[in-house]
Amino acid sequence: MTLAHAATSRPVVDVDDPATWPRPLADLIYKIAHEAELDEPELYVDLELEDREAQVLDLLRGHLLRAQHCTRLLDHEADAIRAHGLRPLDAALVDDRLDQAHERGYLTAAEREVLRSQSMVVPGRQRMGDREGQVCLTLSAEATSHDIGGAWRLLSFWGGEAIYWQHCDDPAGLAQRLRSLGRPTLVTAYVDLASPGRHLVFKSVVHTFVGKAIGYAPANADVLYRDAIPPQHIESVVFPGDPAYDRLPGLPTA
Repeated sequence: MTLAHAATSRPVVDVDDPATWPRPLADLIYKIAHEAELDEPELYVDLELEDREAQVLDLLRGHLLRAQHCTRLLDHEADAIRAHGLRPLDAALVDDRLDQAHERGYLTAAEREVLRSQSMVVPGRQRMGDREGQVCLTLSAEATSHDIGGAWRLLSFWGGEAIYWQHCDDPAGLAQRLRSLGRPTLVTAYVDLASPGRHLVFKSVVHTFVGKAIGYAPANADVLYRDAIPPQHIESVVFPGDPAYDRLPGLPTA
């Protein structure tokens, strides 16, 4: 569902849609792409473009970038994102999700406490890097259907990595319970990446644009956004059955 209040006075740039690229940015990106000598388009990630990142971010100043957050939500959680935006991961967010799921009858008290005690935000239990203090997104929506494995768990297990990571590979534990809660959800949001040094992007913004310019549809970047995303920067929250979700083939439908 596209949100009526998702509005901004700043222009929105979509890496998947060159028509939205500011002209100075497009000129630079297509120049780099033209000069790149690649045997295979997927080798765009090997281009030495790190010295161009600051220039590209400067050309994006005053603009917002469209990004995507893959998750699995209960209905009240989707409503909360529409009303309040996306919150960076911390212990309070994990507690809120677990407490509200328990209060609404989705989790037993015992299940809530197991998930709380083994969550990624419990000191000493983090793995796969520290996710606290950030919202995880991707720059390309189109890339989701090319890298289904990267999004599958996020869309299949409720709670986000911070909650499900300890359990998703244990069929005798809470895995089936977490698969039964909520619906696969794609949240489209607008982010400001023009201030270098605060947010992290892998591989880089410039690599993503150049990959798209040479025609490599799966070109993408992971964004670790170190700030809350306000509700006016939430474009849509969609589920299976919504055209914006179903246009990406191969994603979980339940």
